[in-house]
Amino acid sequence: MNHHARRLRARQAAQDYMAGAKLRRDSEQLSDKSLAKKFACNEGTIKRVKSCMPVGVLVEEDQKLIRLCAREKVELDQRVARLTKEALCYRHQVSREAIDIELDLMGFESPKAKRKKKAATA
Repeated sequence: MNHHARRLRARQAAQDYMAGAKLRRDSEQLSDKSLAKKFACNEGTIKRVKSCMPVGVLVEEDQKLIRLCAREKVELDQRVARLTKEALCYRHQVSREAIDIELDLMGFESPKAKRKKKAATA
């Protein structure tokens, strides 16, 4: 296989990884902690709602929405698992370093790095 074909596969893997990064952010927004903050309750309440246990602090509409969010998070997490660097390396038959190089060339900055920069400047 020639260099150009390997680079194209690495570029596709990098694009898939960037799509996965967006899905990871979306999944984080649906975590128990985030849902608790959005619905002004604690994580235990969210866990009880997800388990279909009775709670008195949330109306039924909010409980249905939380269960819907929980199902969506499970679906997102399943998709994200296929878009990790390790999975992409295997699927596209490229090295992790090749993906990292393509990500750098595309100007991709991981959300964790962005948070660290933001915390350092604050």
